[in-house]
Amino acid sequence: MIAMKTAIHLHTNYSHDSNRSPEALVRAAAREGIDCLAITDHDEIDGALAARDLGLMRVIVGQEVSTRDGHLIGLFLHRRISPGLSAEQTIDNIHDQGGLALAPHPYCTLCDSSLGAALPRIVDRLDALEIHNAQNPLPWQDARARAFAAANGLVEYVGADAHLAGFRTPAYQLMREFAGPRDFLRALADAQLVAGRFGLGYYALMGLRHVWDKCMPKHLYGFGRNSRTRSAASPVRAKRPSTPQPEPSFVRARR
Repeated sequence: MIAMKTAIHLHTNYSHDSNRSPEALVRAAAREGIDCLAITDHDEIDGALAARDLGLMRVIVGQEVSTRDGHLIGLFLHRRISPGLSAEQTIDNIHDQGGLALAPHPYCTLCDSSLGAALPRIVDRLDALEIHNAQNPLPWQDARARAFAAANGLVEYVGADAHLAGFRTPAYQLMREFAGPRDFLRALADAQLVAGRFGLGYYALMGLRHVWDKCMPKHLYGFGRNSRTRSAASPVRAKRPSTPQPEPSFVRARR
């Protein structure tokens, strides 16, 4: 059986906190030998659609949805999910499209978007749970997620949570071919999970971006070039450019 190298939970510059265009993401993934990407921009599916339309590799259209209770991921989506609803309403909207509902970084304390205390309330509605997040440097939080998934019989996956151009994807699954959402979930349940983390350079750049967004009215250069927000300080819905903007020319690949 041929194993597909599948990376789940990746962002493009349709997210406010990513500096990588859809094409740059897909081409970098191809160089790494990745066969399938599940692209999950914040409250947006246009980046995933743009990547899929390139026709260069298999792309699962997803979205990291900002709910009132924390972030949820929807995969195999056809329409954008509206943010700001409860976790239950969001899961219902994902399932209504025939999609899968995943819980990313459920116990991460370095961000204010984890489901945390809401998990017991929605556990019976979830399709899978992220037991490792490559962007989270605190392994004990992943251990807590693994214990919760095991105790509740949830399908497990590792999330790349990749945002930055020039960095390899350290977390992925080796899984069989699949046909559609339900078969994907069955294949994921039997997958080999490869749980790596980003290095210090990645954390330093993400930390700089975070501080910049807190202090400055505009995003750091190259970040969020196709996102719906005009500025880092005020998340106002902006008109999306008619064509995706390229990644910054200063980016150089690092290993």
